[in-house]
Amino acid sequence: MAKNRKELIRETAISVMSELGFHDSTTDRIAQEAGMAVGTIYNYFRNKEEILEYIFQVEFAKRQQAYQAELASSRSALEKLSVLLETHFRAVGQDIAVGRILVREHPAPGGTEENQITLFLQGVPSLIQTLLDQAAEAGEIGPLDTELVAAAIFGAVQGVTFQAVFTESESKRKEILAAAPQGLMELFLNGLNR
Repeated sequence: MAKNRKELIRETAISVMSELGFHDSTTDRIAQEAGMAVGTIYNYFRNKEEILEYIFQVEFAKRQQAYQAELASSRSALEKLSVLLETHFRAVGQDIAVGRILVREHPAPGGTEENQITLFLQGVPSLIQTLLDQAAEAGEIGPLDTELVAAAIFGAVQGVTFQAVFTESESKRKEILAAAPQGLMELFLNGLNR
């Protein structure tokens, strides 16, 4: 039951924070929307910051799981990267509210560096860098600064995700999310050259 309540709080917080933004969300509002007393939330989380961190923790775990599954596949490193992009954009399409939180919320200034938001924002590029290192070792790509390129790829993914989740048109959102994996891979592999 405890896990179910914790997940209910997370899911409700996603809905509330996606609609209002983190700063305008309150634990009272999350509790009200979840149909529970605010004290129940405090049995699982100290504050709304901890709820937000838990949202990022769960999303990073999902991406790590997809990454580990791809590492075990026989695909090339670049094919693995492409599959991870497809997985990300499909997940965003299935839960726009989570996508909004992932691109809008950042660690609080002066907060601890070891929080779940920072781990997400640094961890995903690290996963990408590992694939780029493998691609370089296999001769799929030329020598490059894989840390820098991984950060650029992550930034591009965040930018396209932002564009998709905040567009008003549902058809435009679907179009962006469907085109993003291939479009970004083409940009990464070919640059702006024709």
